[in-house]
Amino acid sequence: MDARRLYSGWFLLAWAILGFMAFLSGFVSGNVVSMVIGTAMTFGTTSAYLTSYVKNERRIKRSLELALALLTFGIVSYGYVVTGSLILGVIVFFMVAMILFAFTVSYLLPRIRRKPEGYGQE
Repeated sequence: MDARRLYSGWFLLAWAILGFMAFLSGFVSGNVVSMVIGTAMTFGTTSAYLTSYVKNERRIKRSLELALALLTFGIVSYGYVVTGSLILGVIVFFMVAMILFAFTVSYLLPRIRRKPEGYGQE
C-alpha cells in the first residue's frame, strides 16, 4: 500500500471520529443539528471507507455501502424536517443536486462518447 492511500485511509478515520464526537457533543448539549451532522459524517465516511479500502465484491458489501449512503441522506433530510435548520436545508439541496447531476452525467456520457453510424468509413 502506498503512502498516499494509507494517508487518505487515516484521513477518513479522522473524519469518522470527528463526526462521532460531533454527535456526542450534540447529544450532551441537546443540539439536534450537531447530532445530525455528526451522524451523517460518521455514516458517510464509513461508506467511503468501505468503497475505497475493502477489497471484497460480495453483494453484502455493496448493499452495506448503499445502505450507509442512503442512511446518511435520510438522517440529514429527517434532521431538516424536524428542525427546519437552514444549514441542513442547504446540505439536503446540495445532496439532491449531486445525485441528479451524477444520474444525468451517467446517462449522457455513453451517448456523447458513442461514435455515430458510419464514422470512419469512406
